[in-house]
Amino acid sequence: MPVGSGNVVIRRIKRVKKGGHHGGAWKIALADFALAMMAFFLVLWVISVSSPQELASIQGYFNDPLGQSTAGYSAVPIDLGGTPAKSTEKKLDLDLPDPGSTPEINNQKEKGKDDSQKELEEMNRILQADLKSMNLSNALMNNIRIEITPQGVRITLLDNPDNPDKPMFERGSAQFIPDFENTLLSMAPIFAHVENPVTIVGHTDAIQFRGDGLDNWDLSSRRANAARKILEEGGVKDRRIAQVIGLSDTVPYNRVNPDSPENRRISITLLTDAAYERLLERNQLNYGPVTKPTDLTLSPESVF
Repeated sequence: MPVGSGNVVIRRIKRVKKGGHHGGAWKIALADFALAMMAFFLVLWVISVSSPQELASIQGYFNDPLGQSTAGYSAVPIDLGGTPAKSTEKKLDLDLPDPGSTPEINNQKEKGKDDSQKELEEMNRILQADLKSMNLSNALMNNIRIEITPQGVRITLLDNPDNPDKPMFERGSAQFIPDFENTLLSMAPIFAHVENPVTIVGHTDAIQFRGDGLDNWDLSSRRANAARKILEEGGVKDRRIAQVIGLSDTVPYNRVNPDSPENRRISITLLTDAAYERLLERNQLNYGPVTKPTDLTLSPESVF
C-alpha cells in the first residue's frame, strides 16, 4: 500500500487458549485423587481386619521398611510369593508355602476331616437311638430337630407352627411349659453318653416384645440359661457347658417368615473336638488379653 494513502489496516490475530476447562489436566488430577482415596480406604480396611500380631508387624514395617520390624517379624509383613527369605516361624500365615515352593497335600488335615465326620456320625447315631428309646409322643417329636452341622450335632427344641396353642415357653417368659421342661430334663441323661462340650443358644421370633423391662434379647438369653439349668439338674456337668448366649431374632430358623413360631427355639450343640478348639481360639482372640499391648501404639504418625 502506498505510504500516505490514509487507509488504516487492522490485523486481527486469533489467540487459542490452551488448557483450562477444554484441557485434560483436570483428568490427571482426578485420577491421582481417586488413586489416593483407594489407597487410603485400603489401608483402613487392612487395619480393621488385621489381628494384633499383624498390626504389630505392619507398624514395625513402616518404622523400619528395610530391616527387621520392631515386632520381630519380617520386613515384608505380607507374603505374596517371590519375596526375600523370611523366618518360617514368623510368617503371618503359617499355612502359606515358602516362596518358590509347591504346596503339598497334608495327610494329617485330610485325616482330621475324616475323624470329624466319623465323630459327627457317631454322635448323631447315639442321639437318634436314645431319643427313640424315650418313646416321646408324636406331638413332642415334632418340636425336636436333630441336625449335623460343621460345629457338631445340633438338637433344636422349637415351637411347632402346626400347634401354636402349645408353645415351649410362657408368653414373654423364660419359664418352660411343664411338658417341655420334663422333655428337656429327660434328655439330659442322653448327653451323659457323649462327653463333648455343649453350647446353648436361645432364639426368638421377629415379633418385638416389650414387657417388665424385657425385650427379645433378654428373652433369648434368659431362655438359653433356663435350658442350661435344666440340663445341669438332669446331670450335665457345669464344666461341659462351653457357651450360653441369646441371639434374639437375628438367626431365624424360618427365613421366609421371621414371625413364625418355629423361630422361637433353643439350640443345643454337641461340639466336635475341632469345633471346640476353634471356639476357644476365637474367644481368646476376641475377648482375651492382647499379647503385646506396648507394641500396638497405632498413632497416625507411627503407622503412616
